[in-house]
Amino acid sequence: MQEPAPTISSPVRPAYSNGFDALRMAAASAVIYSHHFHITGTRPPSWLHADMVGGVAVMTFFTISGFLVTLSWLRDPRAAAFMAKRLLRLWPGMLVAVVAGVLLFGPAFTSLPLKEFWLHPQTLDHWRNLLLIKDYAFMPGVFSSNPLPGLMNGPLWTIPIELMCYVVLAALGILGVLRSRLLASLAAAGYLVFSLTQRNADLAGTMFHWFEYPAYFAYGSLIALLQPAFAAHGRNLLLILAPVAAVLFFGLKLEHSAGLLLLPPLLIYLGSMRSRVFSGLHRLGDPSYGVYVLGCPIQQAVQALWPQLPFHSSLALAWLLALAAGYASWHLVESPMLRLKHLVFRT
Repeated sequence: MQEPAPTISSPVRPAYSNGFDALRMAAASAVIYSHHFHITGTRPPSWLHADMVGGVAVMTFFTISGFLVTLSWLRDPRAAAFMAKRLLRLWPGMLVAVVAGVLLFGPAFTSLPLKEFWLHPQTLDHWRNLLLIKDYAFMPGVFSSNPLPGLMNGPLWTIPIELMCYVVLAALGILGVLRSRLLASLAAAGYLVFSLTQRNADLAGTMFHWFEYPAYFAYGSLIALLQPAFAAHGRNLLLILAPVAAVLFFGLKLEHSAGLLLLPPLLIYLGSMRSRVFSGLHRLGDPSYGVYVLGCPIQQAVQALWPQLPFHSSLALAWLLALAAGYASWHLVESPMLRLKHLVFRT
């Protein structure tokens, strides 16, 4: 996904980097882990809610993204420049994923003749993922013997939600809401209240992802708007929120409410920590978006080629291949495209 802007725009790298790259990489890996049960047709252990693992990973992406892109707007409040930077982060990785699906994984794993495959409406629709407004996850005849036949790239459905969050943030900026941190904070807090009371799966019994994930984005934005206070008092805030969230989660079984209450400030607190270890990871690049958008077809391919592999061996192989693909995508496509913003826009 995604997706998220880098934390520092300066070309000079600090001696100590923050942990946001590491958190994004952990989230992308968690998505692969969560999805691998479905892709291999493996039942998770009784104690593990595998889908929740993947959900928390996506919430991590949206929280970090909300925090970082709001800081980006506050540094440079120009709508055109802001959206161009966001598209430079989202679109190149999506291009890699779509081209890989249509020209690599699709031809290699479809049961259709190549001409029929390339001219099939589902294949032509797959190119429409580049518009970033709707996902087209299935392709004709691919992975027909796998537990999830026809699925090429499931995680792409979250990218339009991410883009929507960027558009809403830019619209608030154009309307002047973000010129007042108080007014912007009230708007973000108001959306959180709406999400908790009107679109909360704990209360409604139904998941509303198009409202839920933007709530995490809004919480990240709220912390960015109140960053000086959070930097000074974030630890104390977590000490207060943690027991409340524990009561909600374990005592009242309000799992979604507990997650929204605690996860965003915890992630921003952890991500803001600085370490030489993080600096080493930062120098290697950020493969998390590539891992996220290439992991599913790679997992499907591993399952198709080696269906008898034990679950953890299959998972390890798929993760290593996705990591290699993620780094290749970052260094060959994503990072060069991101450098364009330094040439065109003041950062």
